Amino acid sequence: MTSAANRSIAFRLGRALGTLARFCVHDRNPSLRWVKRVVVFSLIVVLLANSISWIISSMLTVGCFVLGIYAFSKVDLDQVDFFAEDKDAPYGRDVFGTPLNFWGKREDGLDLEDN
Repeated sequence: MTSAANRSIAFRLGRALGTLARFCVHDRNPSLRWVKRVVVFSLIVVLLANSISWIISSMLTVGCFVLGIYAFSKVDLDQVDFFAEDKDAPYGRDVFGTPLNFWGKREDGLDLEDN
């Protein structure tokens, strides 16, 4: 087995993680085994506590993308007229729905800026 003699970084990392797992999982004394497991679990919790904001922000970002894609998939583009032209108000309407002229003034003579 010549491939097992190769000491690459992945080989050494895998062997170290396997040794750590065997150290924590196998022991003749059950109470000592659980103490080892608690120590390893607490180390993992401490490492994750430092990066909890990064983890939460990543989950929120993915959730927003999923909800956005879901919302866009439910839109019926046949019923939406983004570029429909209003024949009664070719220059648009104000916030109250009144037609505007080409200067952006109300056409009904009740311009609110003149007061």
